[in-house]
Amino acid sequence: MSVTAPPGETRPFDTRPAGELVNRPDLTEAQLLQAIAERLAFENRTGPEPAVVIEAARLGKRKALTFLRQLVLPPPRSRLEMPVQPILREHLAGGPQGSH
Repeated sequence: MSVTAPPGETRPFDTRPAGELVNRPDLTEAQLLQAIAERLAFENRTGPEPAVVIEAARLGKRKALTFLRQLVLPPPRSRLEMPVQPILREHLAGGPQGSH
């Protein structure tokens, strides 16, 4: 979600947690700062500071948002929500094809 404002108006500051900027609410700001620092070091870049990248993304700057989308993030530690799926063929027996 980018925050946009009409020309001549200032953009409201995005106060969402840093993890939500990369669609990972399970990440803390420290984890995201670490991922940004690692990416900058990998690319042999000296700036900007990781906190500046997050602030720019919160302001809706495209370059910062693109940079965040390219980060290698740690794997999720929370449970992933998966729909329950039947593993037997019983649910297919009543279908239009009958048995297999």
